[in-house]
Parts: sequence; C-alpha cells; structure tokens
Amino acid sequence: MRLAAALLGLCLATPAWADCPLDLGRGMGWVVYSDHYLMAFRSDPARIEVGEPFALVLNVCTKSGAPAELLAVDAQMPDHRHFMNYRASIKSNGDGRFRAEGMLFHMPGRWEITFDVRAGEESERLTHDIILK
Repeated sequence: MRLAAALLGLCLATPAWADCPLDLGRGMGWVVYSDHYLMAFRSDPARIEVGEPFALVLNVCTKSGAPAELLAVDAQMPDHRHFMNYRASIKSNGDGRFRAEGMLFHMPGRWEITFDVRAGEESERLTHDIILK
C-alpha cells in the first residue's frame, strides 16, 4: 500500500499526469502506468474474497492527461494457466472513468489482471498482480 501511495504521489507531482483524474474515493487503490498510459483502480467492495463477485472502479488516461478508453478487463492465474470463469462487463462513466462488473476470483493465489486500453490508434495491455489469500 505504501508503494502505491508513493507512486500515486509521484504521478501527481509529474506535470504530464497532472490532468488525469486519479480520485477513486476511499483513499485506496493501485496505480499502473506505462510510457503512454496511466491507470488508477480499486475494487468494490474494498476486500476481494474468494468466490465472491466484485467490481473494479478505474480511471484511465494518456500520458498527456487526456481520457483513454478501457476496451477489456480480464484476469488469469499464470501459475495454473487458466482465466476467470466469467467475463467482466465495462461501463463508461465518461472522462476516462470506468466500472468493470462481474469479476470473480474462484480460488486463492496469484491473479494477473489485464487491462486493454486505447487512445486513438494506439492501444496497449497493462497488467497488475494481486495475491488472494
């Protein structure tokens, strides 16, 4: 959590990311970034439980701070070579803000969440690992 807070502080202090809406509410979440994109996200509810559905609240921006589009969200367990049993549905709330519903991790372990994002003709896949106990 300290690393996420430090990264968030660094990103907010960098002018290129200054216009990106990172306020996810509740003072929690993760930040993932690349050379072209910045994405902040959190789970809803805050605690992800094995076998319980959850959603992700996301803000996705380009490096210039413009909103970007979230195309897909999925998750897999690389150690077990399988994906989630359900496909998430994505709802856009405008200005680079999204909600992915229908997430469910059916077993404990390391999950890799993938996010396909796009702005104009440029698309990219961002990833983040979550360890579920």
